[in-house]
Amino acid sequence: MRTINELKFSQDHVWLAHIDSNKYHLGITDFAQDLLGDIVFVDIKLNVAIPPNSPLGIIESVKTASDIVSPANIKVIGLNPLIEKSPETINDKPYETWICEITLDSDVEIDNLLNYEHYLDLIKE
Repeated sequence: MRTINELKFSQDHVWLAHIDSNKYHLGITDFAQDLLGDIVFVDIKLNVAIPPNSPLGIIESVKTASDIVSPANIKVIGLNPLIEKSPETINDKPYETWICEITLDSDVEIDNLLNYEHYLDLIKE
């Protein structure tokens, strides 16, 4: 099991966990799920190249809907089947429940993301 310190974070409250080679799991942070409230639906674009800072999908809660913003040049190559059946799992375990599997165009892009300590500094501001 991975630890939170192994994750990389975007300023848009997305986390990435390295799987292998250029593959990563992508999820949303505890901060993001807390703002959203009870999550009821997730819709992700599959097999499409998505540039940084562009929506890769939508996450809906009982309160609102929000874009999930791409942290880098990515391609979504798989969806977590658990999310389709039980999207509320994200609320219970945001750092264990990945939303989709992605590939990065370049591993250099991961270096532009935040570690957990820097992410905490960002959300405290």
